[in-house]
Amino acid sequence: MKIYIVAAVAPALFLGACATTPPTSAQIESCREMEADMGLRTPHDHNEMKQLGRNPMNLSHDRCRQILRNAQ
Repeated sequence: MKIYIVAAVAPALFLGACATTPPTSAQIESCREMEADMGLRTPHDHNEMKQLGRNPMNLSHDRCRQILRNAQ
């Protein structure tokens, strides 16, 4: 039973660490580049993944929004 509790809590701890780790200058520049030409170089469909809940694309977009909000 304890393994299930650890397995459930561990991802939240790791994601929490990502949110509190300051971004590197490379991450900030990458997010600025993504924001500047959003969807121009690599077209992708957000509707395709909407029903999947939290997915890698949404997480990376959210992280970039957070990075850019704090960088300004």
